[in-house]
Amino acid sequence: MTTPHLLDYVVIAMYFVLMLAIGFYFLNKLKDTKDFFAGGNKIPWWTSGVSLYMTNFSAWIFSGAAGFVYATGYFALIYLGLGALSYYLGSQLTAAKWRRSRVVSPVEYTNTRYNVTTQQLFSYVIAIVFILSGGVQLAAIGRILSAPLGIDVSVIIIGVGLIILVYTYSGGLWAVNITDFVQFVILLAVTIVVVPLSIGLVGGVGELIRNIPPLEFDHVYNNVHYDFHYLVGIFLVTTMGVAAGGAQRFYSVRDEKSAKKVGRLGGALFLTFPLIFGVPPLVARILWPDLSQVEFFADKFQPKDLVFIAVCMKVLPIGLIGVFFAALLAATMSALSSVYNLVSAIIARDMFKDAFKPDATEKQVFRVGKFATLFMGLLVMGLALSFVHSELGIFNIMMAFFTLFNLPTAIPIAFGLLFKWVPRWGAFSATIWGLYIGVVTRFLLGWGFGPQIYLVCVVTFLIFVASGYLGTLYKTNKPRLVLISAVFTIVLYVLLVNHIYSDLGTMVDILLPLSVILMGASIYVFSSLFARESETDREQVERFFTKLYKPVDVAKEVYARGRKETTTFPLVGMNTIIIGLFIFALYLIPVEGTDSLSFVVLGSILTIFGGSMYYFGKRSEIKSWQKYQDEIIERGLDVENTNE
Repeated sequence: MTTPHLLDYVVIAMYFVLMLAIGFYFLNKLKDTKDFFAGGNKIPWWTSGVSLYMTNFSAWIFSGAAGFVYATGYFALIYLGLGALSYYLGSQLTAAKWRRSRVVSPVEYTNTRYNVTTQQLFSYVIAIVFILSGGVQLAAIGRILSAPLGIDVSVIIIGVGLIILVYTYSGGLWAVNITDFVQFVILLAVTIVVVPLSIGLVGGVGELIRNIPPLEFDHVYNNVHYDFHYLVGIFLVTTMGVAAGGAQRFYSVRDEKSAKKVGRLGGALFLTFPLIFGVPPLVARILWPDLSQVEFFADKFQPKDLVFIAVCMKVLPIGLIGVFFAALLAATMSALSSVYNLVSAIIARDMFKDAFKPDATEKQVFRVGKFATLFMGLLVMGLALSFVHSELGIFNIMMAFFTLFNLPTAIPIAFGLLFKWVPRWGAFSATIWGLYIGVVTRFLLGWGFGPQIYLVCVVTFLIFVASGYLGTLYKTNKPRLVLISAVFTIVLYVLLVNHIYSDLGTMVDILLPLSVILMGASIYVFSSLFARESETDREQVERFFTKLYKPVDVAKEVYARGRKETTTFPLVGMNTIIIGLFIFALYLIPVEGTDSLSFVVLGSILTIFGGSMYYFGKRSEIKSWQKYQDEIIERGLDVENTNE
């Protein structure tokens, strides 16, 4: 394997200089503009589609997911490939509705469609999810860099965590989507080079296919069971996650048609996942069937998580290893700075100001936010140190959080755009029930991911869609409501409590049945909230859905606002070109072990992609403005004078 060379460290340093320059450029230009989070609804659909695809990238893909592919083979390729169908179906379900909602954040939507209490619940759940996922991401980058650099994983986690924390605390959030775009383009280009080179190590595609074990639907990975039900479950989770979590990519484009194109492009791009991220770990499985016998993996904790990086170090020349490491680290920095900033904003505004001190001044909120940033950074580092030494492994930990928290919030957020009859308290009760079922089945009963997801999905959806009917029963037929509550409790009792009399302990044997009875009784309590739906509440919901039924008037709502926003994509394209030309120049450096062909291929990919981004970004902006300015004049629309 190629070991890091001085040239690799030079590349890392140069790359960081460029990334910091891009970050500070956007920080200075965009941090105070009103349209920062929605892009003025002028982001091209193709750019937003690529961004939707990129949101799934993190160092976890190259560590935990790679180890899962190494261990389960074709089963993991199906898991990776399901993303294409999930992203297509999820986006087509809600993309147009998100654009017509005319919001600038999903948090705003939950407050408008439901109520402040529901918004607070979602804020807490989202904060927990981001903190936990931040710990997994930091643990993943520590795992990846520790082996090749020969530095203890804890030292890397603390060092990288402190660097990110200091940067975020002092400078705030970068234009995360833009810098992530450049970083992912580079990583994507590197992996495109890695795939054919790695296939060559095993004698070609035919030999690769012949040496992969046949497909099986039953696997135990790090003591966690995966089967066909897991694939179905993860399909449901991902589909609902896109329908709810892809909001920003959908409402940042011009109109409903563009929003749907975003989802179609994202789904199409996901077809590349099994090839780009699945082939190198499969090659590693053939090259190193027993990792304990390979020096690189000797004495490494969870060595399967390192197979992707091992293949890269085997096939990439000096210089490109530095590009790969730098992009991985920079992407993690950008992702975690977003986590720190988002969670601190939730704590400062949604929790501190809205819930505890409504009359707090902006200065007080700012101070709380800065303190929260420090606290979040230290907490994420602590979690990362715990996760990296967990016997579960990076993949299992990410799956546990993903399946536990995603559906209980995604279902109410997504279907709240579709079902007008659901009362404003319906989302709150459905989320509470979904979280309860997830915690009990996963952590107390130890169910597999598939059955856990099924029950969470069914219960959350049933409580959500039935909330209006239950509210009516509370007002008109309480005996029937009591009967329904009792039947639901009995069914849940049979499903859950019937499984606990094993080795879980006497305390669980007592508390779990009691909790089931209390949750069953909560149906009656929640029904009283559903019944309180006032005329004012119904009018607010009606106004919200009136917007959803009204098509977007692009000329009036987007281009007549008069903002002459400077598109960021030509600038990002130019920086991508610069990186491509820099990589072109690396093969001119006389260092033993470099491979000119790899530099030329990677440099060409980045230069062409950057040039396309620059050209089409400019062209799209110009054509869009020309298309609508005549209509603005013809219709006599008032153009807002909002230029700064």
